[in-house]
Amino acid sequence: MSRFMTIVRVALVGTLSFFVAVAGAHADTGLCAVPNGGALPDLVIDANALSRQVQVTEEKYPNAGCTVQEGFVTTPGTHVLLRFTTSSPNIGPGSLVIGDPNQCPGLFTFSACHGHLHFKEYTDYRLWTEDGYAMWVATRDLSSPSNTGKNAALLADAAKTRQLINGRKAGFCMIDSSPYLPGANPTATFTSCTSNQGLSAGWADTYDARLDGQWIEVDGLKEGIYVLENHVNAEHLLPETNYTNNSTAVRIHFIPRHGQTPPSVEVLN
Repeated sequence: MSRFMTIVRVALVGTLSFFVAVAGAHADTGLCAVPNGGALPDLVIDANALSRQVQVTEEKYPNAGCTVQEGFVTTPGTHVLLRFTTSSPNIGPGSLVIGDPNQCPGLFTFSACHGHLHFKEYTDYRLWTEDGYAMWVATRDLSSPSNTGKNAALLADAAKTRQLINGRKAGFCMIDSSPYLPGANPTATFTSCTSNQGLSAGWADTYDARLDGQWIEVDGLKEGIYVLENHVNAEHLLPETNYTNNSTAVRIHFIPRHGQTPPSVEVLN
């Protein structure tokens, strides 16, 4: 994420909320994401922020753009996009400390198109059929990473049977966007995507619905009731106090384009 994009994100922040809970790191993070004084963060998704800005757009992207080159959409051209805001407050007693992403090869990869480092696995975006989501909730194990064991098998099968559409965003930067909890330090600690990433206790990190990649591509989606799920730290790459509160979902009614009437979406809960 560029310095310009960081400024835009801060300007767009309203009431923030996106929390992640972790009971111990499951990946080699090197010197990154080290607990501050032993206290761990607790990250969760703010359902209110998620439901407030769900919208549908039709947008065209050229082959030369980073959006296409980095795979945020499947192909160049016009796509129907379900856009939404992701807000992730840290409600835990400790800060999420990343620091300089250049020192975090286990977490970050270099984006040749954008010219800076990306953290790819901060949060997963999923759009479910109602039956698919009910099955997922009944059988998943949120205490285990989403990319291993039963969870990985469930997600792969749901995508294969078209009960699940996955989002494609692969570029994240964690910073203090806005204080979230009463009593939080009024001064932001983590403010630079290039040199000092993290999320202070009591603060939230927010990606507004208008930002690049804040969508799920829904070309050809039929009218119906669906479930939009936002799952932070799904692969447990970052240490937390509790992984089981990382997922939040809202039900939506999607209506595709009919002639000159553009596609639309209604949040049901």
